[in-house]
Amino acid sequence: MNQLPLKPSAPNVPPSPSGRGPGRAATLAKVSCVLALLFIPLLRFTACTRAAEPAPKLRVLTSFLPVYCFTANIAGDLAEVENLLAANASPHNYQFAPRDLRKLSGAQLFVINGHGMEDWLAKAMKAAKGSRTATVVEAFAGVPKDRLITELPHIHLPGEHGHHHHDGPNPHLWLDPTLAAHAVTNILTALQKADPKNAAGYAANAARYVERLHALDTDLATALAPFKGSRIVTYHHAFPYFTRRYGLDLIGVIEEVPDVEPSPKYLAALLKVMREKDVKAIFTEPQFSPKLAQRISRDAKIPVAELDTLETGPLKPTAYEEGLRRNLNTLLKHLK
Repeated sequence: MNQLPLKPSAPNVPPSPSGRGPGRAATLAKVSCVLALLFIPLLRFTACTRAAEPAPKLRVLTSFLPVYCFTANIAGDLAEVENLLAANASPHNYQFAPRDLRKLSGAQLFVINGHGMEDWLAKAMKAAKGSRTATVVEAFAGVPKDRLITELPHIHLPGEHGHHHHDGPNPHLWLDPTLAAHAVTNILTALQKADPKNAAGYAANAARYVERLHALDTDLATALAPFKGSRIVTYHHAFPYFTRRYGLDLIGVIEEVPDVEPSPKYLAALLKVMREKDVKAIFTEPQFSPKLAQRISRDAKIPVAELDTLETGPLKPTAYEEGLRRNLNTLLKHLK
């Protein structure tokens, strides 16, 4: 007679207190072991993910376009660089707003031009009193005194004597690429101090950028050499560093005080000087209406064109170099 197969023997587990099966403590222990085994890989994954997360980058704020270009080229992808002013906002008539305070307190460094260009900064720092704000870095600090321009070309009116002096150095130093290289050195030092672990990377980026600035300066000097001594008039006193560097003769400006229309007496004196000195061209700026310059151009029978001060424009690292090369092409076209 065939026998039914025997049931497999039960595992050797301690009986429950009731005698009906394994104890609750043993069951919980088993579950805990299983859960532990399941969570070990997850814990390892979490630890690896945290270890792989990059450290926060240095946050740098800049004031306006040229300073942004210098800083962005030094920083590369090692730091986050943001510009305070919008692409179309001029630093001369900028009004500091409460929303800007958030940018100022969110950055570790604030790179400015200096020499009075950001005269609204005092108001900004006063508004931020008691709050954490970025360390201010002046890009053109330490420029030798003999390279700063304080005495500006001035059209002398009848009965007027003496020289015309600007209230402090002219702040448009960035329009001389050799002075721009000085600014790069100052910005590099500030970035290295604030973020020493990336000091070597910043130095390599700065060296490459300075090399480009020297190449730009050489191209400008070579191309403009045949026009050395050419006399020009500009809209404002924005180009004395540029004209000094490349040997152009800036004999006067249309508006000696920005946004203040010159008097008929002044314009008559300007026209007289332009005719006497054989001025080659009048240059306006993209930030201002060219109507007055065009009227003077018709009266003096002198061509008018546009030179960019590079104070505004698209916020990209190459904007400074591209802008100066555009200015070069304009000069070559109108000085021939």
